[in-house]
Amino acid sequence: MRPWIAVIASFKACAVALALAHHPYAALVVFFAPDPWVFLQFILPSQQAFGPAVTSFETSRNEVWLTIDDGPDPASTPQVLELLRAREARATFFLVGDRVAQHPDLARRIAAEGHTIGNHTQTHPSANFWCASPARISAEIDRCVAALLLANAPFERFFRPPVGIRSPFLDPQLSARGMRLVLWSARGLEGAGGNLDAALARIARGIRPGAILLAHEAGPRAKERLEFVDRLLEHLASAGYRCVVPPREALASRA
Repeated sequence: MRPWIAVIASFKACAVALALAHHPYAALVVFFAPDPWVFLQFILPSQQAFGPAVTSFETSRNEVWLTIDDGPDPASTPQVLELLRAREARATFFLVGDRVAQHPDLARRIAAEGHTIGNHTQTHPSANFWCASPARISAEIDRCVAALLLANAPFERFFRPPVGIRSPFLDPQLSARGMRLVLWSARGLEGAGGNLDAALARIARGIRPGAILLAHEAGPRAKERLEFVDRLLEHLASAGYRCVVPPREALASRA
């Protein structure tokens, strides 16, 4: 059992004791005191009490790891591949199993053009993956693996949950499969729409050697997401950075 579970349980037990001793306000404070910290474990890559996650890689050169979520999609994937080829850039695509099943040729093309593929669940259940049971997490991971195998698309044992929100039950499932959780160190939030200038400024603040950058393709805003990838690649090139897929031994996990 992770030590933080015992700490939180002790807070809850103390709160119950205070309530029984007729100190209701103190009980409320003690009961809810750890909850903001717990909430951060679900959403922030830097908070990793739920298990280790890769958020950077070791390099002495001006290199970043560009990761692209939510494909494949004929409305965006071919164009993203063209942009990457024009910049001699390499990336990892975290693909959704349902979309791989619909467009297996695009998954194969990603790998054939020198990029790598990671697991982004079968159905991309962004609203409720954070509270998924171990059985459901297992099914989302394994069905995506099956879709990639059926598509004959080589893939790495990398996993990224929908919108990066983890579950306390995720790490045991990944460990059992020899998979690594890959999150990021910089993102533009362009996946939610909005001002692309602001999105580029946000991600630019986190660009440094060994950074993992998060971008998106596909979805209802495929055109805007494609433009963001184009502008990001241009920014990286002007700043003297190369997009690479780092070797596994260079990946830095925090636990």
